[in-house]
Amino acid sequence: MKLIIQICFILAITIGCSSEQRKTDTKNKAVEQVERARVFDYQPPIPVKGTLYAAIELGALGLNYFIAEIDAQKRWQLINASYGRSNIIYGVNTTREILDKIDEFRKEILTKGVARKNIHILASSSAVRADIISEIKSGLANDNLAINSIDAKTEAEYALIATIPKEFIGESFLVDIGSGNSKIAWVENDDTLNIEIHGSKYFLGDIQDTTVFREVRDALLEVPEKNRHLCFMLGGMIYEFMKDEIEDSENRYFVLGKPSTYPSDNEKLRAGNVIYNALYLEPTYSYIFDSESNFSIGFLLSLEE
Repeated sequence: MKLIIQICFILAITIGCSSEQRKTDTKNKAVEQVERARVFDYQPPIPVKGTLYAAIELGALGLNYFIAEIDAQKRWQLINASYGRSNIIYGVNTTREILDKIDEFRKEILTKGVARKNIHILASSSAVRADIISEIKSGLANDNLAINSIDAKTEAEYALIATIPKEFIGESFLVDIGSGNSKIAWVENDDTLNIEIHGSKYFLGDIQDTTVFREVRDALLEVPEKNRHLCFMLGGMIYEFMKDEIEDSENRYFVLGKPSTYPSDNEKLRAGNVIYNALYLEPTYSYIFDSESNFSIGFLLSLEE
């Protein structure tokens, strides 16, 4: 009888340990149940009698502009966009080249019906850390222009405002993968919380893939589980993954597949894959790329009338 009791006790411990191990494994494994992409067919509201605003965005790698129509209820629609290179992260372009490109963009935007007062120049959170930024600010000041320096926290808030529809705020979080840094943001108790993580060019700093995976995964697990059902994504890296699909479609939203779906045959793509793999975890069942939104649109939405 004692032997039977001892055997049962050992079995109970073994089963219990196995159960705990399964819980631990589930916490850290990728989302295996997502076998096929799900369509996100949300239709954002169209602005009514809106005003045209423009943002010229200086990033660590890009120099772009966006024109959006925004109405009094903060409904918005992307009207026009143009993309260029800043290469600040590589220290390639000169101050004069960047200033000339900004001037070119301003002139082009004016021809599209945007009032001069509604054109804003922004420097992303990664661009403001570059040595060249003070020279750019001085050059713009000579033309009576100012550049709005955006820190990582504010950048994440602007990106979230522009990207996640209000109907999905309570079950969603945002990931904006930039070149110099990336941001995770979500809303909790009416406050926007965010974490800055590695950008897709982390390999320039000789940072190991395993380090990035671990730190991004740790940051992800700080997001409450109730906010991790839908992941809205921004960034040129995600565009690179999906550009063939995007260029053949007029849709705004695109649902990503498994990380193994996308190539990793160069440093840039491999780095993006490492970050996406770290984010690919239960209970998130859809990773949605918004091909039109960005933090610059969020900045324009935050402007007072």
